Formats: sequence, structure tokens, C-alpha cells
Amino acid sequence: MRPELRSSLLVVICGGVSGTGADHPEALRDLASDLGLLDLIRFEPPSSREELVTWYRAADLTVVPSYSESFGLVAIESQACGTPVVASAVGGLKTAVADGVSGRLIQGHNPIAFSHVLNQLLMNPTLRAELSAGSRMHAAAFGWENTTSGLINSYELALNKSRARS
Repeated sequence: MRPELRSSLLVVICGGVSGTGADHPEALRDLASDLGLLDLIRFEPPSSREELVTWYRAADLTVVPSYSESFGLVAIESQACGTPVVASAVGGLKTAVADGVSGRLIQGHNPIAFSHVLNQLLMNPTLRAELSAGSRMHAAAFGWENTTSGLINSYELALNKSRARS
């Protein structure tokens, strides 16, 4: 823990609850209050695309500690704005984030592992700048043209394998 950073830290949580969070929509706010961190956190409702771009560009890092993630769109959008991502190494995030290039992937969900990586990146502006440059390049590979080509190639490969078995 770095108490000296408290005055310069702001954690912004954008968006609404999803998944099991819908059962207790105030759970994060309650947890932050119980931990004495409520003054460091700003809860923002779901935002428009334009507002999200502003949030991503203003951030030093985007953190995606998901337990499951189909596509990793938040990570890709953040990287397209030049903001590196620290994320759980699950689902689509393993593709959406290039570990060591556009951000960092964390195995498991240990908060201490996340805190070590966040501390390393926040204390090293040069590394953050390198990841920022890498994040833009990595995100560029996820445009509609590349995504569509990849999807078509996947289907062609599956069809060819199916035909070869027949």
C-alpha cells in the first residue's frame, strides 16, 4: 500500500451493473465505504461513446478484473485511445490485451497481484508510455476489416476440416 499516493489517486468506475451484480447494485459502493475508500472512487453511469473516449483518454490505466469476458471490448476501446490495460487473463481479454505490449495480463484474481502491477505501472511513466504506444498499435488490429477477415478465415478453415473428414 502506498498511502502517499492517496491524494493523487482517483478510481473511476464507469457503467452499470451486470451479471450477478444486478442482484445487489450498490455492492461496490458498499464495499468501498466499508474499506474507507469511497473518497477515492467516482461512480459514473453508463456513458455515450463520445464520453467513454474522454474517460479512456483521461485515464493512466484501464483495469478490467473480469472473471469472464467474451470479447474484451472495453480493453480494445481503451487501447485504441492510447490507454494501457491491466486485465485478468480470461476469455477474450487474453487476445484483446497483448501482455507486455499493450498492457498487462494477471493470472487469477488476487488483488495483491493486481496491486503490484498497478503500482509498477503507475510509478514508471516511461513503461506506461511504451505500453500506451503499443496499445494503439495492438488495438488497430481489431478494426472491422481485420475482424471480418479473421472470421471468414476461421469459417473457411472449419469448412475445409469438415470436408476433409467426409
